[in-house]
Amino acid sequence: MSHEAVISSIFQKPLAQPAKSLFQRPEARPIPLDGFQASEPLSTFKPPILTAMPKVETLTQTGAQAARAAALAALPAPLAAAYQAILTVVSDSPHGSTQLAQLLEQGKLTGSTLENLQNLTQQPRAAGLDGTTLTRETVAILSAADQAIWQGDRFTCGAANLERQLAESPEFFTSLISNLSGPEGKAQLLSGFTLQRPAGALSDDGSGRNSADRLVQSTIMATAGAARGDYDVFRDRFGEDKDPGLRIGEIAAMTAVVQNQPQVVIKYDSKSAQPAQSLITQLKPGENFQTAMTNWEGKEHMLLFQGANEGVASYFDPADHAQHMIPLQKFLWKTEYLVLPKSLVERVSFAPESVHSEVAPG
Repeated sequence: MSHEAVISSIFQKPLAQPAKSLFQRPEARPIPLDGFQASEPLSTFKPPILTAMPKVETLTQTGAQAARAAALAALPAPLAAAYQAILTVVSDSPHGSTQLAQLLEQGKLTGSTLENLQNLTQQPRAAGLDGTTLTRETVAILSAADQAIWQGDRFTCGAANLERQLAESPEFFTSLISNLSGPEGKAQLLSGFTLQRPAGALSDDGSGRNSADRLVQSTIMATAGAARGDYDVFRDRFGEDKDPGLRIGEIAAMTAVVQNQPQVVIKYDSKSAQPAQSLITQLKPGENFQTAMTNWEGKEHMLLFQGANEGVASYFDPADHAQHMIPLQKFLWKTEYLVLPKSLVERVSFAPESVHSEVAPG
């Protein structure tokens, strides 16, 4: 199957089985067969009461300066020069210097990553985009993705979550930003698929998102929902389709192509609850996946599940660009679907009827 066919495939939910749930859910209401569209404006969204995030220990100022100096000294001369050039660009932003230094200390500024960042200002950008602004935004995303990535007032939660996942690979993410913001607006993925920047992604669309978020999310939306028509960035709609947002099958297909690994959509119910919760206990640091939430404070919404510890779930919410913590059972109570890499699914045994759809990158 071609990559284009993967993206344009329509995944239909299997026929419902007459089984009684083993846990209580909100009163049933009409839900699109294969979609998650908000039923209320994002401005009315209020997340549930959340527990406080744990404090992170930081180095003293003297210790931080010593660590940065050592990391910089370890760079070859050409890369050190590239670092200094990027530092000059981001130092005018409120936290740019600190963010770049932290990335260096964490070992996230490889040679390719530094080159990609430097290219943002040294090579031409598409009309309407500013390389300096993109550099600052990209550094901020790589430094603190949970706080920097935002869907604004658009129905791009699934695309924003995928952007958050991509930001975990600085080399790939900076290459993606560099290529999509270039004159041609094209970026080739490991799967061989080529992303094309959609018309309208260069201009401020009034969403409140920064240039990097708008660029990545609009491209993901246009590619994933192409079967429904051309994506209008300003209307946040596909062709004549009045329904906003991506469908769960489209999100899974796009994730498979971008991450270059098969994805499986699991319907979360009484039959899949036990293996799903077993899988959660087996997650390793850095492993995450998207979840489709039903009646999440009055709307259907996509979140990025980031793990659980002692019965408390951590998740990223693109609607308020923040990471939250909430009791795991409360989180699962609202969960409708899990979009899982096949490698994770194979760790446990899901019943065949729990599989909503499966897609390979090509």
